[in-house]
Amino acid sequence: MAVSVVLLAGVSVSGCSSLATPGTLPADSASLAPAGSMGYVVCPDALTPIELATDISEPPIDLPITGGPPSGDFAVTATANGRWAYVVTGDGTVGRSAMASFGAASEHRSVPSARFGFANVVIPVNLVTQRSGRPIAIPGDGPTRAIVVLPGGRTVFASSGSSIVPVDVANRTVGKPIDFGAGRTVFGMALRPGGGTLYVLVSGGVVPVNTGNDAPGQEIPTGLSPSSVYSPHGIVVNAQGTMIYVVGQGGPNYGGRVVPITTAGTVLPATSFDRFGIGDPAALAIVPGGASLDVVDAANDWVNPVVLSSYLNPPDPVPLPARTTTIPIGGTRHPTDIVAGPGSTGMFIVVGFDSVVPFEPATASFGAAIPVCDGASSMTVAPSP
Repeated sequence: MAVSVVLLAGVSVSGCSSLATPGTLPADSASLAPAGSMGYVVCPDALTPIELATDISEPPIDLPITGGPPSGDFAVTATANGRWAYVVTGDGTVGRSAMASFGAASEHRSVPSARFGFANVVIPVNLVTQRSGRPIAIPGDGPTRAIVVLPGGRTVFASSGSSIVPVDVANRTVGKPIDFGAGRTVFGMALRPGGGTLYVLVSGGVVPVNTGNDAPGQEIPTGLSPSSVYSPHGIVVNAQGTMIYVVGQGGPNYGGRVVPITTAGTVLPATSFDRFGIGDPAALAIVPGGASLDVVDAANDWVNPVVLSSYLNPPDPVPLPARTTTIPIGGTRHPTDIVAGPGSTGMFIVVGFDSVVPFEPATASFGAAIPVCDGASSMTVAPSP
């Protein structure tokens, strides 16, 4: 992928922890991460690691930012080798620095302006040392709701308002944004296996992007409005690279829907949850084995299973365990994300308080809530580095 360097690559934050250039670490580097498969949950100012085999959370990794974005305006991804995580979010320190560096006449004047001194940033997190690095400022002044890393771990695509921004994290250079137009906020992204095509979720459609030349293709209409509880995982691609699944609200009653799309661009009939009540599906994940999907609904606080062999007739939803607390907690207070753990670890649901709830699809049962950082939004899964 050709990445054109822009001035933003030089913006940094003083007083933050230093970070070595992302890349291959020495073979004898001692990892501070626990062994086994890991989950990483992002909150406004921290990243919480979770040991997926034992459902134990580790101390949060602080993110070096000031202020904080609105609930849901931050997302996380990790490299396939589990050595790096990348968070897209907003930062007040970088925003003030960007205003001083670029000024009102800059072609990147949108970086701090509409967010009142905030800049959108990508934060590298070294999962071997369990430390965050300096934020990398990216163009754009809208929400930051999704991020993906390409195979090889060198390039990430981060959403920034109505655009996605390629970032070469090995040398901290920022490429030219791919803009989808005014009012076309990016709500999620999913990468086709192999990394050649990135599917970008916008209101009413999905846009395929060729990651080799950063060229967007023709939008595939879905007729769906994304959930009001933002999640980077409102769109997924199956392991075979043949199907895309998108969740949102649509139909005459503005109810919950799953729309299947072939990667050739054919839109198939939607799964409807109308008979269960008006829903607001926030995220979905493919259950290991590929025979079904699990959808989390933020309006009703439940899981909607979808068996793909009979997807037009979904089974009854499974209510999440009731949350009881007298302590004020940030976040959306509803499920915001769901991811599949490796092997037999099951599914993991991020509840927009301060917890992750394990879910076993085969028995429709929940495990004990795992405490994480306050205001949890999204989660990614990776092997231990």
